[in-house]
Amino acid sequence: MISRAAYFNTAGMYNVNVSDNRRCIGKVKGITMIKKILTHTVFAITTLLFVGALHAQTQEQTPQIHVQGSGAVSVTPNAYRVTFIIEAQGNTVSKLNGMANSEINNVVNFLLSMDIQEQNIQSMQVRLNPRYVNGPNGRIQDGFTLTREIVVTDSNIDHYDQVLDGVLKRGVDRIQQFNFISQGQNNAYDVALVAAVKDAKARATLLAKELGVEIGEVVAISESGGNMPVPVMRADAFLSEKVTSLPGQETVEARVNVSFRIIQN
Repeated sequence: MISRAAYFNTAGMYNVNVSDNRRCIGKVKGITMIKKILTHTVFAITTLLFVGALHAQTQEQTPQIHVQGSGAVSVTPNAYRVTFIIEAQGNTVSKLNGMANSEINNVVNFLLSMDIQEQNIQSMQVRLNPRYVNGPNGRIQDGFTLTREIVVTDSNIDHYDQVLDGVLKRGVDRIQQFNFISQGQNNAYDVALVAAVKDAKARATLLAKELGVEIGEVVAISESGGNMPVPVMRADAFLSEKVTSLPGQETVEARVNVSFRIIQN
């Protein structure tokens, strides 16, 4: 009987198949090498996880003080931004778009006549939604509602009320947003952010002094952001109210969360 590894010859002598034996030895060496690589890989991963966990545990065990700082800057608005909404309802999208374009052209021409620059008028935003009505068999689709938005930014805040009156008379259905803004407001926020960091450090120093310790380096810091109120009004509300053109001042706020290491005296 012949096997892959050895066989008996006609003289009854036992011969070894050298080539097959070498292949077996090669396979064993390959498997051994793979096992070694896997062992080293698992060891390396385990070491990294252990070091990471140890580092995190060390940070958690380090005495820290956590504070929140806030900063505020008052700015006088020198412009306003407003979003006008024009809607059209019907069964044919092309007709709806034509109706909306006609009203938008009237509004844009009026805005240009009020010395508002073209680059400060955005009128490309379009939304198309199916319109549903309640029928005997439940809600059914009854055409579409096409919505167009016109976003206007104007630095002449003395005649914003005239602009609102004019567009409302030219087909604008509602006013989505209206707020006074300060152009270059990013600089004001940066000033408020720096004030928030200083406030956080002052709070931490005060607490540490009362506790008889000192604050060390910053361990973590995160920005909480600021808040800017945005009023929302409908078109009929503007028509029914007498608006006085006094923008007043806005407050730009910033907040930060800071963690300091505590140094024991």
